[in-house]
Amino acid sequence: MLGTPAWVVRDNQPVTTPWTALARFALLVHIIFLAWVLFNPTPDVAIGTVGGVADRLAALGVPERLIAGGRVEFVLNALMFAPLPFLGALAFPRLRWSDWVAWTFIGSAGVEITQGLFLSGRSAQFVDVVANTLGGLLGAVCALIVGVVLRRARDQDAFEKSGA
Repeated sequence: MLGTPAWVVRDNQPVTTPWTALARFALLVHIIFLAWVLFNPTPDVAIGTVGGVADRLAALGVPERLIAGGRVEFVLNALMFAPLPFLGALAFPRLRWSDWVAWTFIGSAGVEITQGLFLSGRSAQFVDVVANTLGGLLGAVCALIVGVVLRRARDQDAFEKSGA
């Protein structure tokens, strides 16, 4: 397919479907949300969210040792980055899950460097890169599982339609 970018072609067939288009839109929305949170000059949004979630967990009876320290922040950082490879794998199926985990790591490192160098109200922390990358791995594994389930359902449907 002359003129078609390589990332939209798999086995000489366009990969763009209504589902990939929806996933691309959701990925874009999530990236905009992340940029707003991560490049905000002050950490007020992040601090308020972590504190609010910790308070809510305490009110639900979660033991203090599970919500003390940076545990809630670590988990929230991981959960904040998990949608990137999940949506990315659905939006651009030609890329492997490991590519998305690598891009999550690179993007997270870039965010932390930017926060450390250019946002005086923010701080760069290596633990955030670790949490974000683990979140990326979580999202990639979820995308793999969804992919297997969808392929099995499609294959089962094709098998049933064939009359076998």
